Amino acid sequence: MNYNRGDVVIVPFPFVTERGTRQKARPALVISDHSIKRRYKDLILVGITSRVETLHPTEFLIERDSKDFKQSGLAKSSMVRCEYIMTLPPEIISRKLGALSKETMTRIDRKLKQSLGIK
Repeated sequence: MNYNRGDVVIVPFPFVTERGTRQKARPALVISDHSIKRRYKDLILVGITSRVETLHPTEFLIERDSKDFKQSGLAKSSMVRCEYIMTLPPEIISRKLGALSKETMTRIDRKLKQSLGIK
């Protein structure tokens, strides 16, 4: 399956505990643009969490009553954590939940730039 910038997907995150390593399915947001030719097919993603606490400048809140929430496929209000960046091959993706609008991705881009120190 092809994934696009703004897609909300499920990925298996590894967790290291006292009992060893295990995986748990978690949502993530595709931030890489695959409409351009790339050397590799890997996706660049940021983590999404439903643990909504204090919102930091590098986080974006998707609230349950918003238009984006409905099209995201998320189950609860969630934060896009723009400082939690990962690169994964598309085969690792379990499934697509939904997608965020271009307008929201523009707002998330500002958070990403801030997270990376890009002006």
